[in-house]
Amino acid sequence: MQLTGLEIAIFVAYMVAVMSIGFISGRKGKDSAAHYFLAGRGLPWYAIGFSLIASSISTEQFIGEVGWGYRYGMAVCNWEWLCWPAQGLLLFFFLPLYLKNRVYTVPEYLRRRFGTLSGTTFAMVCIIMYAVVNLPLVLYSGGFVLSQIFGLNLHLAIWMLALTAGVYAIYGGLSAVVWTDMLQGILLIGGGILIFFLGVNAVPGGLSEIIGTGERSHLVLPADHPELPWTGMILVAFISSGFYYTSNQYITQRCLAAKTQWDGKMGIILAAFLAIPLALSVTWPGMIAYALNPNLENPDAAYPYLISTLVPTGLRSILFAALIGAIMSTIDSLLNSTSSLLTLDIYKKFFNKDASDKTLVRFAQICGAILLIFATLWCPMVGRFESIFNYVQDCWALMLAPCMAVFFLAIFWKRATNTAAVITLLCAFPMLLIVFLRQFYGIFNEINIFNLAGIIFAASVVVMVTVSLFTKRTEPEKLEQTVWRPDMLALPQEELDRGYPWWKRIWLWWTILVIVFVIIYIKFW
Repeated sequence: MQLTGLEIAIFVAYMVAVMSIGFISGRKGKDSAAHYFLAGRGLPWYAIGFSLIASSISTEQFIGEVGWGYRYGMAVCNWEWLCWPAQGLLLFFFLPLYLKNRVYTVPEYLRRRFGTLSGTTFAMVCIIMYAVVNLPLVLYSGGFVLSQIFGLNLHLAIWMLALTAGVYAIYGGLSAVVWTDMLQGILLIGGGILIFFLGVNAVPGGLSEIIGTGERSHLVLPADHPELPWTGMILVAFISSGFYYTSNQYITQRCLAAKTQWDGKMGIILAAFLAIPLALSVTWPGMIAYALNPNLENPDAAYPYLISTLVPTGLRSILFAALIGAIMSTIDSLLNSTSSLLTLDIYKKFFNKDASDKTLVRFAQICGAILLIFATLWCPMVGRFESIFNYVQDCWALMLAPCMAVFFLAIFWKRATNTAAVITLLCAFPMLLIVFLRQFYGIFNEINIFNLAGIIFAASVVVMVTVSLFTKRTEPEKLEQTVWRPDMLALPQEELDRGYPWWKRIWLWWTILVIVFVIIYIKFW
């Protein structure tokens, strides 16, 4: 595809703007651990909300989720419209505990709740998950987009993305990540909405034709559906999405950096509201592509197909910028969070307890560079899966089930013990092996992946409860601050004393949000 001079200029201007924002906002991060890892704990709610969305959306969605939308229709919207239960868990239960304990990382919470070994084990699970699953996925899918649109060599495109996206994140830390994410979040939703309206206008029959008939027109599919049974969707909402929003470092890190608990909670609610147009941006384009051409050889090529057939010259640069922004916003988040875990939970904890801020920042920057190189070299493994979206969903669904069991019992059950947590967390490692056995040898293929995750979650709860009952209790002093209590639903008194008018109330906005989603599900049941 040949871009015009104006389109190239717009695209270059966007890249310059992102890099400039990253370096300017991250200039404090290079000298201060608090700024590098948690943006000085000064993020406002709107920056948190848009950063949550931008970090969670990448070419995995623009390519993989659009491809699934092409295959299966409306039910794929559950990946965006059924996140609110998980966001509610973070909003009302997990975030108050994290902020009360003033933690830098999620594994740090587990160390305070149980002990050093459980926190370190979880940090290693996350590091492996980010390095082996998430970063390679984002880089591969981004390279796939560039190769499809511009005809670049796939491996060259992957390395170009890695070098471009990693620079400001490694330099400036979380401040650079969040403020660039805000711009990228606005653009990626806007670009997706542009495709949506162009598609509605281009498809004869409009919305009704895009929604289609039969299973394609429903959010809830039968329990025996091979890929998207309603049982699996519920399990996705509470296990995969549950972990993703409550215990996933590269998502929760934004909330840990909130300047107040209200800002952290309101940022989550904003992200939940943004999920409504987000589905129109990353699922409906697949449905539109199917309405226009149901015979595409590769469903993952649906989004590039729409760009080449729907978007007029002059606007294509906006869509390319949105795609690149989606890639960069996830890469920068993953790099910052993974290097935070390696630095604070491994290096500082075991190798240099008295390290200065500059030493910690420098170590984190080196880790970020090494991680980026490793993930780029691992990318070809992603291409061996049937679908880009299949790769991440399979890996996440199984690896996260034991982790979610640990966190669920950690915050709600005082009797849970350190030994039980460590044993259950260690179960996450063989789960990655099961993913590859399913893919290449057909083992467990007869069970839907999300239902299998539910079985593993239930088994993990049984393991943790059983081991807890036969091992040493956690010291009572650790439980007072690390187990959830009903009084944690309220904002801290010092925040209430500053003035808390009715229109700022968390429960008001959460109730409105739930009502909106109930209406959506009644409409498209």
